[in-house]
Amino acid sequence: MRNHWLRITGGLFGTAITLSMLFANQLGLESFPTWGARRSAILLAGILLLTISLLYREDNFIGKIVNSTDGRFYISLLALNAAVILIYIWFASDGLWKTLPNETNYYDLQAKAFAKGQLELDVEPDPAFLTMPEDTLYEPENRADIPVLWDATLYKGKYYLYWGPAPALLLTPLKFFYTADLSDKFLSLLFLTGTLLFLNLIILNLWRRYFGHIPRWAVLAAVAFAGLVNPMPYVMVEGRIYEAAIIAAQFFLVGGFYFLLPALDNPAPIPLALAGLFFVFAIGARTPLAPGVGFVSLMLCVWAFQTQRQRMIPLILSFAIPLVIGAAAYMAYNYARFDSVTEFGFRYQLTSYNLYEDLDKTLSLAYFPPNLYKTVLNPLERREAFPYIFPNRWAGPEWLTNYQPGMYLTFTENITGMLISSPFLLLGLLSIFRAKPNLQWGLLALALTTLGIFLTLQTYFFIAMRYLLDIVPTLTLLAIIGFWHGFDLFKNRKIYILAVAILMAYSIAISLLISFSGNLELFKIHNPELVKQMTWTFNSFLK
Repeated sequence: MRNHWLRITGGLFGTAITLSMLFANQLGLESFPTWGARRSAILLAGILLLTISLLYREDNFIGKIVNSTDGRFYISLLALNAAVILIYIWFASDGLWKTLPNETNYYDLQAKAFAKGQLELDVEPDPAFLTMPEDTLYEPENRADIPVLWDATLYKGKYYLYWGPAPALLLTPLKFFYTADLSDKFLSLLFLTGTLLFLNLIILNLWRRYFGHIPRWAVLAAVAFAGLVNPMPYVMVEGRIYEAAIIAAQFFLVGGFYFLLPALDNPAPIPLALAGLFFVFAIGARTPLAPGVGFVSLMLCVWAFQTQRQRMIPLILSFAIPLVIGAAAYMAYNYARFDSVTEFGFRYQLTSYNLYEDLDKTLSLAYFPPNLYKTVLNPLERREAFPYIFPNRWAGPEWLTNYQPGMYLTFTENITGMLISSPFLLLGLLSIFRAKPNLQWGLLALALTTLGIFLTLQTYFFIAMRYLLDIVPTLTLLAIIGFWHGFDLFKNRKIYILAVAILMAYSIAISLLISFSGNLELFKIHNPELVKQMTWTFNSFLK
């Protein structure tokens, strides 16, 4: 009887939701005739609820899912991921839901060029550039009045991109029959959703293989943290080519670990080859990941020698061949564009700095102290007005403020230190404390990759919030392993769970808050009404 009334109630609600979205304009629920992400999501939820209510029987497929523990868990997991993706869309649309305010479509330009069989972009540089000597056109003051494709690379009268070509290569087949522009923000959303999917798959695989005794709620909590940890939602607000390159690289890097981690426990050539292929595309999207991939490649050789000596050569070759082919292809790509296998286009970039002359100053060990402080410890700024807490450009000690080596940019962009915004990541330390023997190589692979990328970022002439995404997904996986390992390490589970819950809730709350406050000006430009409503609501509530 109970299930009967639940079916009727669900059917009525599903029908009401579906009809209200189909006729939202006529009912006054929507003022725009176009369908946005929110309306589409609500409609799909209504249709799903109606379908389940109509087809549900205790002995059929739907009934077995709903009435089984595993079935309810996977339904919860699906709902959780849907909620996380909706949060991404909310930030990407500046709360508008219907449009994705966008600044760049550089990957689309590159894909269209590839589809035409050319490497240079189909954008004509201003004729004024053709009359300027090469050693003068990269000085910002000399081209102040000339329109440029900002941050693109200009070499021998043609525009190129210094961002890696991998995402554009994937997009190229689509450009043969779909010529409309695809924004970099849309691609950012797709790649971030794909990264979330791979994180889900890795988390589930780790749980089944090594932590089957951990309760299901801890798996759901891990997925929520992986999806919402800073700067996952933060990077979606701007979603330009800068963010798109980093997000795409993480999609490939995390995808590579999806194949690599099981292969370290159960070696096979195909998963290792797929891991190598994904890692190639990760570097092909963002070259600063190369040291991290290099570290894990060296580790794989040691792993094969110590644990798979009889099969060492074929296993190493399976992983290495895609890397070697990818490296050769990238060098050929560079040579075809810039007559040098080691030139990626940074030197010829049209940006705020004369990198043609100062490229050697962009990387230095002297930048390590301020970058390390900003990456790990840079605090939040507190204000009296909503949204109260903001990411900070710089709040370091005086001795470090006055430390300005080379062309280092101390006050360039907002950033919140990882331990300030995401203290849950500290649980990664637990993952190496009496680690499970069959998980040690996987832990080492994640740690070495994170370390290699982390060290590389500290040598750059500035650091930004989006750069944290280069290391956060792999660091998050270490933290999740440490979180689950803590269930075995601590005898008083209640105190441990309470402490972990506080760390996780704080980390997610701060991540969402600074994703809004750190991009407040963009919200004010694109959705001023939302800012007014939120300001009034929170100020009234807190008063």
